[in-house]
Amino acid sequence: MRAFPSVPGTTPPAAPAAHPVSPAADHAIAPHTAARRLGLLAAAATLVLSTAVVFSPAAGAAEIGTPLQENAAARTAVLEFTAGQVDTTLVPADFALVEGYQPTLLNGVLVNPNGDCSSPITLPAEFDLACKAHDLGYDLLRYAAEQGQPLGPWARQSIDAALEQRMHESCEARPGAVSRAGCQMMASIATAAVDLNSIRQSYGVPVHEATFAKSDDDTNQPLRLALLAAAATLTLGLLRAVVARRRTNQEGDR
Repeated sequence: MRAFPSVPGTTPPAAPAAHPVSPAADHAIAPHTAARRLGLLAAAATLVLSTAVVFSPAAGAAEIGTPLQENAAARTAVLEFTAGQVDTTLVPADFALVEGYQPTLLNGVLVNPNGDCSSPITLPAEFDLACKAHDLGYDLLRYAAEQGQPLGPWARQSIDAALEQRMHESCEARPGAVSRAGCQMMASIATAAVDLNSIRQSYGVPVHEATFAKSDDDTNQPLRLALLAAAATLTLGLLRAVVARRRTNQEGDR
């Protein structure tokens, strides 16, 4: 599920939808109540994040458009890696020389070993692998640009879509419907933040900036506040869901 519309004609592959809470999984919330709560949380998070679009600057953004000639090696790497290919020979031969590191395989995924999830809020540990792979994808975009042959907007959209899919899939290993639902919601919030930043930069070459991290520059303060507000909304909603579950269980024991 993408939180913001993509550039017309270059929509990346749709990622699997988040799984609804199953009452049979841990005898928790009634299905209609759980779905309603999660729907309200998703709407609140999306609303908060979308308002940040109005206030977030687009400084350093690249122009939308298909380059006259894309870098062939980087194009192949992005296409293959976002599709799940792990052949390390697909990495451009001089990538390590240009970007300063050699991509490595981690749990069957090709990643930037030094990458991480940059965020002002704590994200689930399950997202680490997806974030490292996303960092590698962005470095491939920078590599192509440094060769004077940047990739078109489709590439950044595909990389962002792969991040979304991997984050949601990582949540499935969690035990308990409430825990999985919380993880899925955080994946949606993180996806919205990444999409927002890509929109601000016109799906061009990723610009190094402290969008999601603390810095002395307050130009991105609205985005950070939006993320914190969305996370607070999520946390409050999940706490209420847990309390409601406990009350239901207590009443059922009487």
